[in-house]
Amino acid sequence: MTSAPPAADVVEELRAWAVNATPAEFPYAPLLGHLRSVGKHFLDAGLLGLLDRIRGALPASEGPDGPSFLHRFLDVVLDKHDDRYHYASYTALSLLTRPAPADRRAALRARDEVVLLLLADLLRFGRRSQTDTPDAPLGMPPSPELVAKRARLAVRVMEPAALRTLPPGGALDPAAVAAVPGRTPAGPLAAEILRTAGPQETLALAGSVQPVYVLHDEYLFLRTLQSFETTFTFMSSALATAVRRLDGDRPREAADLVGAVADILKESLPLFSLLATMRPEAFQTFRTFTEGASAIQSAGYKTFESLCSTPSRARLASAAYTSVPQVHAGVTEGQATVQDTWHGLIAAHRLDPADDAALRAAADRLESVHQRWKQTHYRLAVRMIGERSGTGYTQGVPYLAAVLDNRLFPARDRHGALVG
Repeated sequence: MTSAPPAADVVEELRAWAVNATPAEFPYAPLLGHLRSVGKHFLDAGLLGLLDRIRGALPASEGPDGPSFLHRFLDVVLDKHDDRYHYASYTALSLLTRPAPADRRAALRARDEVVLLLLADLLRFGRRSQTDTPDAPLGMPPSPELVAKRARLAVRVMEPAALRTLPPGGALDPAAVAAVPGRTPAGPLAAEILRTAGPQETLALAGSVQPVYVLHDEYLFLRTLQSFETTFTFMSSALATAVRRLDGDRPREAADLVGAVADILKESLPLFSLLATMRPEAFQTFRTFTEGASAIQSAGYKTFESLCSTPSRARLASAAYTSVPQVHAGVTEGQATVQDTWHGLIAAHRLDPADDAALRAAADRLESVHQRWKQTHYRLAVRMIGERSGTGYTQGVPYLAAVLDNRLFPARDRHGALVG
């Protein structure tokens, strides 16, 4: 079994690094090894103070893209120390998020590449747990049967993305992935994906797992949440483009984009099955230390939702949107939506009936998949936490039950007015 360096050893490495302070040589591995062995919630105060001083000596910004990777990494490590712990910092989204390309194919490829890396890394972590040198966190290791089940479920999400992104003629040809859907060998698929990762992607993968406690299942929890968030980024980008296409009198292209969002959300549904393999006793233990971070703070999900249609006043006033102030501000400042732009075309007599039918069919398909998504999320939450309150000072399961009837595209008449 591997042993992580104690805090004193990590402090010594950090002090040695600080002599030259070359960002590329920062001792990520020993720091992350220690963090995962004790949990971020339990990092030593002296170590945290040293990391804070190191961060303070870094440039505030390195060019137009903002803070350097090391600065963002330390922000995530120190979120609890800074008293700004949040869902986005817990899931380390700042280390994984890529700028969303305007082109739909490029945006989908960016999403696919990140999700494949996240799940391939999860498969690697699961396989390592069955060896004599497992990676931390080590608590409550899974059985071989559970590791195999998780691999099968992860592959269900990975296969369609792999078919779109793997180059022909590689170590794992797309033809092999397509040969027997649902039967792609998890080991070779994960190995091929990780083999092609560049140094920056490898560093981002490592840096983005900062569990708060020491239980194996929290790694699964983090990677699944990150996969959902990466998917929401693509969905939001596609819907923002759909709004622009509608505004430019290109409704059929907008319908295709809305349909693509429905397809990718449907592809992501097996992530809930993967998440459901998390053992409730493990989740209920490590969530004790995630207070202050909740998925209700997901700006990615709210951006997706608010690009479909303008949320009601009651929803805007609820914790769902007050928890994401930037998204809330965009909505209140008049952010354009698919539904409002679509119905504006109808009111102006600028929409052909055939194009209207295509938009309606795509919106209905997205609505249907989204309802399945919410129902599955609700059932999983009931299984994991019952009637307990949620983290991030939220209502948890009662909140999820209350929003089941919400719609992405509320019913409107032919003039665009809300019905009922």
